[in-house]
Amino acid sequence: MHKAIKNKSRLLCGLKRAKADLTTAKFILYYGPSVADSDIYDLTDSKNLLEDEHLDLSKNTVLYLHGYLEDPDVESMHVIAEAYLDRNDTNLICLDWGELADGNYIFDAVVNAKQLGPYLAKVLLEMFDHGLDIEKLHIVGHSLGGQMAGIIGREILKRSKGTMKIKRITGLDPAFPLFYFTAGLANHINKNDAEFVDIIHTDAWLYGAPSSSGTVDFWPNGGKTLQPGCPQRNYKMLSDNDLSSHRRSWWFWAESVSDRFPIKFDAVAAKSWEEFKQKKIEESDQTVVMGHNCPTTVHGDFYLQTNGVTPFARGKEGITYVDPKELMGNNNTYEVTVPEK
Repeated sequence: MHKAIKNKSRLLCGLKRAKADLTTAKFILYYGPSVADSDIYDLTDSKNLLEDEHLDLSKNTVLYLHGYLEDPDVESMHVIAEAYLDRNDTNLICLDWGELADGNYIFDAVVNAKQLGPYLAKVLLEMFDHGLDIEKLHIVGHSLGGQMAGIIGREILKRSKGTMKIKRITGLDPAFPLFYFTAGLANHINKNDAEFVDIIHTDAWLYGAPSSSGTVDFWPNGGKTLQPGCPQRNYKMLSDNDLSSHRRSWWFWAESVSDRFPIKFDAVAAKSWEEFKQKKIEESDQTVVMGHNCPTTVHGDFYLQTNGVTPFARGKEGITYVDPKELMGNNNTYEVTVPEK
């Protein structure tokens, strides 16, 4: 009887290996001018991807990993892709792992991420051998994709016996459930996964990571629900309403990437959100911004406030605390849209 309970416990914790077809995952190379302009490759066809005429290996390359229950047709993928297409200095490759990120979170998605991460590390190592510059690769992941980014980073380090390390990994509100306070059942993203790991928290303790673990951790609006402008939660799990604060992380990231937004997410170091509110900040001669242009020389916890509507960044105004009602408060419900070009 004890054995049966133990096995059931292992299944509930997501430790039982799921039957996952990793070959369903695809690379999507977006080259613009719209998100409809893209080339799709099997993970086993990475050599041809590197030879694609739309991929410029002299540029920086971003690999974006979407989250749980997402696929290339969701809003986050389009917003992220459009933001990078505004730039001319970056290749964008998105991972479509929609079939593997589906189903039950514990039984399917987390287990699949733990299997897909090492496989992607193997594929990336092969791509480095065929011309992809590891020094120019930046992995960005949202939610469960953020946790998988960490898995990839540590697997590359392990498989290369410590000789290769991803330059930068960004976690956009990395998934909380099963990755924290679970006695190592699923190791969470951390500062050792890349040379520089920046994490943006927007829904801490609910869908998002509850604690600092990156080289630098950003806590916009305290890093928790409700983010300014988000509707009061109805606590219907995984509904648009309930996910609003969790999704703000990729909205903030996309805005920081796009050249259409001149105002940046200025942030300041502080020991806590409460000390930030009391203007007890750590003085620095260096301007620190959250997002794409974050300097890779900083470390620690940084705080800021954002607007409740796009554009979200407040520049220098965002580092001095104001009443959240001035930012379009929590009771406002509206659809957030990206300005037209």
